[in-house]
Amino acid sequence: MEAPVVTAVTRISAPVEDVWRVLVAFDEYARWHPVLAFDTKPDQQAVVGADLPARVSGGDGAEQHVTMRIVDAEAPRRLVWEGGSLDAVLGRHSFVLDPQPDGSTELTDSEEFFGPAATDLVPALGQLTEDYARYGAALHSRVTGLSG
Repeated sequence: MEAPVVTAVTRISAPVEDVWRVLVAFDEYARWHPVLAFDTKPDQQAVVGADLPARVSGGDGAEQHVTMRIVDAEAPRRLVWEGGSLDAVLGRHSFVLDPQPDGSTELTDSEEFFGPAATDLVPALGQLTEDYARYGAALHSRVTGLSG
């Protein structure tokens, strides 16, 4: 069986460099991301192998502490991190920034899930896709708010 995948595409009215700056300002996520806050220093770099401690908050107010590890970073076009465990569920989350002819950026935000419990996520993929679209909209608002 193929790994479950969630993908959302968002058009952001700003150049890729502006989107990248917000995407890798990990210490600022709590200001714009609906559920993710990193506990990193302001100078945390997006480099392969870096661990990013974070908190994920659910709709019920509960927080889960997680660590994301950057597994690929190609500024200003691609960022990939992994979190979780192959013993249960490992998520590989990628952000691909594609410059558009009009100067905007197409963001493809996707996550692929691996591990024995990954198939348990299949019924939730529709809701997760909506959530990722909401995260893309929040990133759009943050980027355009800073550059506008």
